[in-house]
Amino acid sequence: MNIFKNCVDRQNRIDKVVNILDNDEITSKNLLIKDRIINPAHYIVMLGETSSGKSALINSIFQRKILVESVKPTTGIVTEVIIDESSEETLFAINNDLSIDVLDDDSFSNFTVKPDGNINRLRYIGPCKDSRYSGMRIFDTPGYGSLVERHEEVLKNFIPESDFIIYVVSYKTGVGEDDFQFLKYVSEIINNNVEVVLAVNMCPQNIDMDNKRINEIRNSVCECIHKDIETFLIESSIEKNPDTDKLWNYIYKKVNDPDKEGELSETLKNYQDYLLRECDIKISSRIAEIECKKEEVVEKANVIKEFLDKKDEILDVIENGFVKIKLKAVRLIGKSDMKIKENITNYIYDESKWSMKEETFTLMQHYYVPKLTSEETENLNTYIEDEVINLDREVENILNAEIIKLKENVKRSTPSYNKVVEDIIEKHRGDSIERATGEMFRTVYKGKFNNSEKDYAISKNLKKLSNTFEKSSVGEVNNNLNHLLKTIRATSLKGITESLNVFTDSIFFLYDSLTWQKKINEISVTAIDNWANNIEGSLRKYLDELKEISKEEVLVLFDELSEEFTNTKDELKNISSEELVRLKKEIEFLLYKCLLINMTK
Repeated sequence: MNIFKNCVDRQNRIDKVVNILDNDEITSKNLLIKDRIINPAHYIVMLGETSSGKSALINSIFQRKILVESVKPTTGIVTEVIIDESSEETLFAINNDLSIDVLDDDSFSNFTVKPDGNINRLRYIGPCKDSRYSGMRIFDTPGYGSLVERHEEVLKNFIPESDFIIYVVSYKTGVGEDDFQFLKYVSEIINNNVEVVLAVNMCPQNIDMDNKRINEIRNSVCECIHKDIETFLIESSIEKNPDTDKLWNYIYKKVNDPDKEGELSETLKNYQDYLLRECDIKISSRIAEIECKKEEVVEKANVIKEFLDKKDEILDVIENGFVKIKLKAVRLIGKSDMKIKENITNYIYDESKWSMKEETFTLMQHYYVPKLTSEETENLNTYIEDEVINLDREVENILNAEIIKLKENVKRSTPSYNKVVEDIIEKHRGDSIERATGEMFRTVYKGKFNNSEKDYAISKNLKKLSNTFEKSSVGEVNNNLNHLLKTIRATSLKGITESLNVFTDSIFFLYDSLTWQKKINEISVTAIDNWANNIEGSLRKYLDELKEISKEEVLVLFDELSEEFTNTKDELKNISSEELVRLKKEIEFLLYKCLLINMTK
């Protein structure tokens, strides 16, 4: 059974509409959607400490070394492995500007270990030992330390959009401090429908799930990510490729689960709907232009002038609103920093509470400092969330008032453009799925589409609309705000954990020093200052990004309406009125009715 058959059948008819319209932007978007429908890849991210054996587990699918593996750290960059039974083995470097270079085997291996600073990630495309796995995309990642320093931003895009995360732990090494730190970070940015699978690698032969060390590893991972997880034991072997059939067969069955396939199919249908509505707007615009000439209406540019004059005012509201939020948030971080340090100092020097330096040491590192910083982080997030939502409502109210006046003006002055204006506004101000799709096209690809259907550059990562909007503590907020809040939590957790690791390095000082309270206090205060600096840096960066996204959402609406009323267009002038009407009926059929007949030529 091919659950995507309806999408494919529908796409064939959409292709005919798009070809007739012959619009470069719509054609490019259609190629992007078509590539995803033809290749409905499943995203799997491999995570784990350096030398835990991630690359070896991927190589086991191919029964040959497509990735470098060694007891020493070998993966220095995110490497995307695309299993494609119809493709010969091909190696690429995806650069930071999204250009692509074809690589030979030696260059690919060298870049895997020592990547060039201009490379975003590497990509391998080729067949594997089992054709069933065709369509899976696996992201091999560096070990934890180098990952956070160099590739954190890359993985922020891939982790939430993955179907699965395979966390690899070496049986001999177990779950270390780095694992704890990174797993807690992952738990903050992961979406609820992303499944985490544990692979305990390099296990001794003939052990089972009752093994004490296996239970320790599994319980530690579950505790960090707050989820129960499937666990697979990968035995060590004199052969280079371990037996991983149970692991990959489980992944195969889960990604091909009817519910997950249905979810992806529905997402692809939403992309198609969005494209069809863009086609409909183009056709409606041409029909309106024809009718407008017959009506001899006033100059079109005057109809929309009052609306366009409001653009700068709305952009100023967004700019000033985010400046206010940022300044207040930075002040809150400063107050939190002083508050936490004062509480910590009081606790450490309160002799009625502590009788042993070891007790204070452990509590500060593992409980009290993380608890206080977490509480202050949530207070900060609550403020940001409330303020961003209020600002969004303010902008919405201004826009809605101006849109009402615009519609009345158009209805009175250029009635032939009623539907065009309605459709453009609905496209940009409509429901969450519609707006999220538009944002995906704008922000992920920046309008730079490749015209080759076979070029994998166009399928960098199609976001899942099912993940785009999530419930939050205050109403329902968009994915960009959720991403900001998750990032602040993750930055807080990562920053304080990293800073408190010096406790372990400094423990011998405590036994040799008579001023153990002073030493613990110094370490705690330094950790809290580092936490505050990390939080502030993250907050400034992501608030600025959210501000620009908010501005862009306004600008695209104004720009499209301005183009509609002020530019003379040559589009569709060679298509008769009768053909335009027929195309509109075809689009309506594809949007709202069944797909049982082929488009009439």
